[in-house]
Amino acid sequence: MAKLVIAIWEPDAAVVDRRRGPGVVVRQALENQGRYGAGEPFDVLVTARIEDPAGLGPGDLGDLGERVWAWAVDERRPRAGTETCAVTMVALMRRAPALTAEQFAAHWTARHTPLALAHHAGLHDYTQNLVVESLTTGADEVDGVAELGFRTRAAFETEFYDSDDGRRVINEDVRRFMAGPGPDTTLLAPPT
Repeated sequence: MAKLVIAIWEPDAAVVDRRRGPGVVVRQALENQGRYGAGEPFDVLVTARIEDPAGLGPGDLGDLGERVWAWAVDERRPRAGTETCAVTMVALMRRAPALTAEQFAAHWTARHTPLALAHHAGLHDYTQNLVVESLTTGADEVDGVAELGFRTRAAFETEFYDSDDGRRVINEDVRRFMAGPGPDTTLLAPPT
């Protein structure tokens, strides 16, 4: 069974509600996006387990909202939290121009993961979604969807890094494999 990740801007709430079912998780953007509010955060993130994501076409997803980006992903869970996270930061990741998709995936999962686990002090839940296929047209090229969960807003605000040195290490490494944070980085509430 494959995992599907869908970012929705200006969702049609009735359509999103009709799509709910077993294996479907819907999370709304927090009203207070903090520093990410200056960008273009999406409004809803839907994740789902489905048998055949390749069988979906743009018409099957486009009715969810004004702008819909969807991907079939290969999910990795470097840290599986045991409690619901009050805040989950979701970043739509684009690889550095000099890297292939395979190099990006290898760096993110093998090199960056231990650094993230060591230096994101308050990180309770960490999911890496490696994009296998884009399922919508008109979406930016995205190579991964990172989900970083924190038990509380305070933990997100004060324990994102363990130290100034930890911030430096993470930021230096991110520049090696990412094309920078996208304007669509979004803070999400717990699932509804």
